[in-house]
Amino acid sequence: MDPFGKDVVFAQAFGSEAQARRGHTEQNRSMDTKPLFVASWFGAAITTLVFALLLLVYLSRAQVVKYSNQSFKLYAALPQDIPQQKVSVNLADARPKIIEDFFKKYSSPLSSYSKNFVSTADIYNLDWRLLPAISMQESNGGRKVIKNSHNPFGYGIYGNLVVRFDSWEEAIDRVGKALRNDYLNAGLNSPKQIMTKYTPPSLAKGGTWARGVTSFMEELR
Repeated sequence: MDPFGKDVVFAQAFGSEAQARRGHTEQNRSMDTKPLFVASWFGAAITTLVFALLLLVYLSRAQVVKYSNQSFKLYAALPQDIPQQKVSVNLADARPKIIEDFFKKYSSPLSSYSKNFVSTADIYNLDWRLLPAISMQESNGGRKVIKNSHNPFGYGIYGNLVVRFDSWEEAIDRVGKALRNDYLNAGLNSPKQIMTKYTPPSLAKGGTWARGVTSFMEELR
């Protein structure tokens, strides 16, 4: 019988017991750390959840912005020495000024009646340039008229037959009305068509009257 056999058996038994104890210790240590890890995880999760809920509540609250009575000035950053100009022009406002300047250029006494020309054109639905152009063609804008006739349009003047008006205003209105009723309503719309009835002798002259009226109308654009 081997004298060392007992020692070997004892050593093996001791080693197995030590190994078993060590494994038991590690198992106990692992079991001790698991509750701590789980508790930490739950604590972090609960903290995150609470923070998320608080953030959600904050964002869902109505944000009220108080209005402050402030005034703002456009172009406030521009230099102060730039002149400020306010311009508001439309066709209805521009027409009297265009007619006035047109007559002034020819030293016409009709320059003060530009608004009458515009209002008459609107009432009878005429081209607003037609009456001023006819007056220029017939009498150089009222500068060359039969004395006391106030007829710058040459309307109804045939030889010794002269149609007279009491004022420039009356002449503008009555001739405007006649153009609408006796010419435009009859299909005579252009200066060339109007000429055939308004001043037939111009036909024999090659239509100089119509060309003159058209030229003055173009100038009034």
